[in-house]
Amino acid sequence: MMLSQHKPVVKWLYIGYILIFAMVIIGGITRLTGSGLSMADWKPIMGAIPPLNETDWLAKFELYKATPEFKIVNKHFALSDFKSIFWWEFIHRDLGRLIGLIFIIPFLIFWKQGRFDKTTLKKMLIILVLGAFQGLLGWYMVYSGLQDKPHVSHFRLAAHFSTALIAMLYIYWVALTLTFPKKTPNKKLKKEIIILASLITLQIIYGAFTAGLKAGYGNFLFLEIFNIPVLHDVFNNGTTVLFIHRYLAFSIFSFAIYIYLTNYKNHLLLFHQKKGLITILALITVQISLGISTLIYSVPLSLGILHQTTAVLTITACIYLIRRS
Repeated sequence: MMLSQHKPVVKWLYIGYILIFAMVIIGGITRLTGSGLSMADWKPIMGAIPPLNETDWLAKFELYKATPEFKIVNKHFALSDFKSIFWWEFIHRDLGRLIGLIFIIPFLIFWKQGRFDKTTLKKMLIILVLGAFQGLLGWYMVYSGLQDKPHVSHFRLAAHFSTALIAMLYIYWVALTLTFPKKTPNKKLKKEIIILASLITLQIIYGAFTAGLKAGYGNFLFLEIFNIPVLHDVFNNGTTVLFIHRYLAFSIFSFAIYIYLTNYKNHLLLFHQKKGLITILALITVQISLGISTLIYSVPLSLGILHQTTAVLTITACIYLIRRS
């Protein structure tokens, strides 16, 4: 049973999880709309204020004109075109600032109120460090697209997304440990879900590689599946990266079915564990369907965001079942 002193802390953590989830979705929209390199400066405090007049807009536009993206890809842009890609990146950064405040201020209040024991305090400090590192990594990623090439490094994109996911899932894990302090052990199920979660994590990283290399715009039906990848191709060749991303998905789906079939009829399985198994399998099924549709239709914004959202929900469901098994 959750301690009364932890109730407001748990609510705060779940709010933080939801906000970072929103941050991840907006980050995906920013990437798919080509807005990520629209802000060429980095002002952690003053950058929270958008351009307020024509002079401010022209100053921002001049900074953008000096970037490789403008010179190579968008040299036809007028000020109105620049404004259309500016806002998603601005919202993405401002939401990050808001999340920082929402974590720091309640943390200080709860700390002063004595709601953290030593173990919980350490976990909260880890959350704050992860949040700060995520912000720095975001700029490090953007910086890679402001040098010679008009796109960010797919390695930095994957690192940025993965760090956001780690922070979000760690927050969720801490909230679960406070909500359900007593475990309901099922060692076999827990071991299998940990393996599944590890495969899904690898799949998500390769999804970020696919996005960073723009490999998802290839033809789904006619990929050269007999091309033997070499080490360089495994990380840098778009065709091979997409190949791994696709067939890893089918492997995950097969393994999820195996876990379901070998565990669901176990009379020792508790109701919430059965529900967790069904949820995971359903999400993976939806995720594969979205992935295929996203490739066939050349990554439309709606399907791309749904694909990313379902991936996050799937790994979240795995974390829930690991904690409760």
